[in-house]
Amino acid sequence: MSIKVDLQNQIRQTSLPKWKPLLPLFEAVINAVQAISDVKPKIAGSIRIDVERENTLFDEENPPIIAFQVTDDGIGLNDDNFDSFNTAFTPHRLSVGGKGLGRFTWLKAFDRVEITSTFREDDQPDFLRRRFVFDRNYDLDDRGLPVQTTTGAIGTIIHLIGYREPYRGECPRSTDVIVEKLIEHFLLVLLEPNCPKLVLHDYDRVYDINEIFRKDYKSSASAHSFVVNEVPFTLNGFRLTTRTTKHKLVYAADQRSVVSDNLQEYLPNLASPLVDEDGESFFYLGVVQGQYLSEHVTPGRADFDFSPVEDADADPADLLAQTTIRRADIRNAALPLIQADLSSIIASINTAKLERIRNYVHADAPQYRILLKYASEFVDKLPSAKPGGDRDYVASRAVRAGSENEAREFAHH
Repeated sequence: MSIKVDLQNQIRQTSLPKWKPLLPLFEAVINAVQAISDVKPKIAGSIRIDVERENTLFDEENPPIIAFQVTDDGIGLNDDNFDSFNTAFTPHRLSVGGKGLGRFTWLKAFDRVEITSTFREDDQPDFLRRRFVFDRNYDLDDRGLPVQTTTGAIGTIIHLIGYREPYRGECPRSTDVIVEKLIEHFLLVLLEPNCPKLVLHDYDRVYDINEIFRKDYKSSASAHSFVVNEVPFTLNGFRLTTRTTKHKLVYAADQRSVVSDNLQEYLPNLASPLVDEDGESFFYLGVVQGQYLSEHVTPGRADFDFSPVEDADADPADLLAQTTIRRADIRNAALPLIQADLSSIIASINTAKLERIRNYVHADAPQYRILLKYASEFVDKLPSAKPGGDRDYVASRAVRAGSENEAREFAHH
């Protein structure tokens, strides 16, 4: 006899931070990607994402989003896949990072999910179709029975309906932002040569996500490998000319974005858009991945568990043997590679800052000439500009050291 799962309680215990309102959509999209990868023989595959908005009395440019629909031409909910759908913590997709919990985020953020899937069993000639509603009252006994059909093509439609608060209120209304979030989440999937075609429809607006990725992301990609405590990681870097407003370092698990750092907090030169060799402004996006991250992502894919075991009953030798790498350790190893990616641009920024420091000292603060001797040591740590545009901000920050000892101290903090 199988262990039964209380669906209501499972949904209640499913973690979905309000600042990740698009995670249920992402789970539907990755399901579609995996369904396409299961088709034999292999197909190129396509995924369509439809955005549905509230009908309002006002002529709003971007009314609130109330639903999403994801349509794919993958293998469909055959008996094996349907059994997996009805099994919590299923290992069915374990080899590709599946946790067996993604569909519970659907009911965390939406009232119900209408599912229609057309498939064949064991290469039989007849088409079968399942059509059912997945909601908080879902009962396997009377839902999802397949019926024969002569119409339609193999594939699945996942319709997420009834956006719930607080996720509805937190969901970005701008389609450009949604596209940006989709690409950021699936950057590593989009880099794969067999990535399906992804298209987003928002009323009469159509967004070719693969083409946007190719044009704005892939053309500037770089790749690095690094090691932390003998554990390997990779870093992919992108220069984004559109659709973002800050430099970020993303930590990914199983080819999907999980959390990110604002790089300005660690590299002051990244306080504003950078300008490339062709005079075009851009933001930098770094993506770190590795088996260690995939092994430590939380079930809800909202964070990582990097905490060492602390238990008085544990054997101290076992605790010492644990390989515990903190997020800060990974970040500190990645930052020099990011600086290498941007070395020529950062050098230009620092040259401009040094010139401003020299001009400021010679014109307004000659008593701080001693500082110029050490300027190259700390110039990298100074923001490139003050919010608000004070053109002497860098110079005034630099000369506050005031003496040789203070200058040295300033240079190393």
